[in-house]
Amino acid sequence: MVFLDQLHARIIHDPEWQEWAQMVGQYDADIEIKFGCDHGKQHWLRVANTAKDFVQRAGGNRYEILLADIAGLLHDCGLICGDANHAANGARIAQAYLASHWGNERPLSDSDISIITHAIAHHSDCQDIHNLVDAGLIFADKTDLDHRRALQTINHTQREITKIKQIQFKVTDTVLALNYEVADDFNLDNFHWKKAFDAPAAVAIFLSKEFRFFINGHPAHLPTSQTPTV
Repeated sequence: MVFLDQLHARIIHDPEWQEWAQMVGQYDADIEIKFGCDHGKQHWLRVANTAKDFVQRAGGNRYEILLADIAGLLHDCGLICGDANHAANGARIAQAYLASHWGNERPLSDSDISIITHAIAHHSDCQDIHNLVDAGLIFADKTDLDHRRALQTINHTQREITKIKQIQFKVTDTVLALNYEVADDFNLDNFHWKKAFDAPAAVAIFLSKEFRFFINGHPAHLPTSQTPTV
């Protein structure tokens, strides 16, 4: 019998999941790099790790943490069909995959699968946050923006991403704080990706917390320019 806390390892060693990750990685490399950033296997793994970390810090229980982890592993599988509607496509693919492989209470119930696929369906539009799994996936996906993700440097935003050393966060009783640790020549005015800030701010609202943004530990003003979406 497979237990819920075993699913991460089972999924990442599953040939079907590995094939999807390889397809998306090849898509990034050879066809059309989505916003110049990696959306393949390493992104999926980082998002899964951050999503479960976020849910834990936000007070989630073990069950919510594990569901957020699984949502992170599958969130961009819809990119095997291309960029258009990738979140909705990913939710459908993930639903079929989870139901056929791990459904019928082995170990996922229909309700578990619905929670995971709802999070996947809305991770791109950053709307309709119902629970900590939704919040954790959105937050994790939109804060995976350090130097490891940049595959191109042909525009301002991509060049600034290469200067982000890491992104840290803190959750207190009243505040969700996001800190960018960056190189000295990082220029926030050239970082034109509004969802990087809108998404964690939306999560803070869901958690009834104040959102605060820092650069190298110092309070920073959020940019206001309209920007492309990822």
